[in-house]
Amino acid sequence: MTSEIAKKYEYYKKYGNIIMDYDEILIFYPDYFKTKNELEQLKFISKEEADEYFESHYKSSILYEKLTALAMAEDEIYNFMKHNMEFKYSQFSLLFKESVSSVIQLCELIDYIGHYPTTWPVPKEEEKNPKLEGLLEQYDIIVRYYLYDELDKMQITSDDVVRIIETLKCRLAYVNSVLKITYNNEWLLTRKTSEEENVELINQAFEDIKWFPLSNYQTENKSKREEGKMYLRLQHRNNII
Repeated sequence: MTSEIAKKYEYYKKYGNIIMDYDEILIFYPDYFKTKNELEQLKFISKEEADEYFESHYKSSILYEKLTALAMAEDEIYNFMKHNMEFKYSQFSLLFKESVSSVIQLCELIDYIGHYPTTWPVPKEEEKNPKLEGLLEQYDIIVRYYLYDELDKMQITSDDVVRIIETLKCRLAYVNSVLKITYNNEWLLTRKTSEEENVELINQAFEDIKWFPLSNYQTENKSKREEGKMYLRLQHRNNII
């Protein structure tokens, strides 16, 4: 992002109700395709590999030494560490999957908005992507022609672009956090918090990943999409959308 574009983006972050061209979203996050492709190539350690690593290395771990120092029986140590590994694997593998998927989803949404079907006055149903239209509905985003538009180009508001990009950055940070924790397999043989604390932390992470900021309209129990549809109906006909 050039300094000029970055400055413009900061302006949009400050003022959320600016009408902007729909395809401007592509210049504010130009790496959306690269990010999506890189995430699709990421692989989490398989359960078979995790099991194999555990069996080969658990006796050389610091946790094993600590439990041995507590005079625990060998089978108790094994069962405790095996359960710990399986619990952590199930939690982190799911967190990895959900965080990666959530970023890919927003990359796809950026691509969809930036290349939105431009059929006038509204796109045909067969031109739309139902899955991504569902996200636009959920996030209260509408890409449309405006009544006063003399450029013959679809537009959205700056708030929509900022919400998507900033949320994508937050979700990507979660992906990077998981990758940092699991960059090698030692995490399978450690236990720094209780199971209950782990569950609480992971559940909070899932909530953070799912969260998407409300539009200005949604904070007032209104809908920008419905208002936009109303104007389109007034401008054209009631069954236009």
